[in-house]
Amino acid sequence: MRNIRAGLVAALTAAALAACSTVGGGGPSAAPGGGATGGTKVAFVSQVEGVPYFSAFKHGAEQTASSLGMSYTQAGPATADATEQVRIFNGLVQQGYAAIAVSPLDPRSMNPAIAAARQKGIVVITSDADAPDSQRQLFAQQATDAALGSTVMDEIAKPMGGKGKYGIVSGAADTQTFNSWVAEARKRQESAYPEMQLVGGVRYTTDTAQALKEAQDLMTANPDLKGLIAVPSTAVPGVAQAVQIAGKVGKVAVSGFGSPKTARTFVESGAMTSTVLWDVPQLGILTVWAMKQLLDGKQIPAEATVPGLPQPVKYDAATKTLVLGPPQVFTKSNIAQFDY
Repeated sequence: MRNIRAGLVAALTAAALAACSTVGGGGPSAAPGGGATGGTKVAFVSQVEGVPYFSAFKHGAEQTASSLGMSYTQAGPATADATEQVRIFNGLVQQGYAAIAVSPLDPRSMNPAIAAARQKGIVVITSDADAPDSQRQLFAQQATDAALGSTVMDEIAKPMGGKGKYGIVSGAADTQTFNSWVAEARKRQESAYPEMQLVGGVRYTTDTAQALKEAQDLMTANPDLKGLIAVPSTAVPGVAQAVQIAGKVGKVAVSGFGSPKTARTFVESGAMTSTVLWDVPQLGILTVWAMKQLLDGKQIPAEATVPGLPQPVKYDAATKTLVLGPPQVFTKSNIAQFDY
């Protein structure tokens, strides 16, 4: 592909410009009461709007809100901007939403905003990413950190034969969720694959172009590198394309946490061996259902059946964590079935 990096950045820039970064912007995803009309107003603040991942989340959430007689709004920054995310969250608080879910980019900056919302009597939960030291009432988690970290390490270890050098290209250094996944992946490597070696430390990035550069730097510094893990969806295209540009497809294995739509081209071309994630629309369903339970004053049992989900979900009252289920691995055999 000619000028891969320029084309990628241009595409992402276009998506960002199309995304709504304000609560009052055009379209139902940003307007107060967007989605279902009438009923109790609930909202979700994403990390970045206008990307396939959170569009899929919205699809599941909107349908569930409508079925429960609630009005759903989704809004988020156009780029991964924690300050802008807090501003959007506070705007929803001022507009009188009964319940707000948020996927925090930076828990430290979000914690005071969550506390202020709770003081106003608003139901607040986290979803997709957590702020465990905040006053959030519940965390709707896609899968446990241990399961996600172990799965992605297993996926990278298989094509590496369980030995050799590998690198990790992660998201922003202050994103707790990414850090937890990386920590669990490294635990799995140390216990199950002692002949594998992390080189270059964890490389932190904020966008796809930076992820591409970090992956290139790792391969340059380590010509015998055998594997790369790309942690957030923004890093996946950069890491996979770095391997393509270097002509190392089949020589450097790549796996990570990317949505099927983001990773499909690379998985089908062989630049990625797999991508690990979960059913994103189902996480949207679970999030809205959880807000409804709290608004109705209901206790969530240790195992619950949620309409629209194929299997029961589990709740840990001690940590106030509601887990969707195990991770899902997407490979050439199944990735075309998922449109997010």
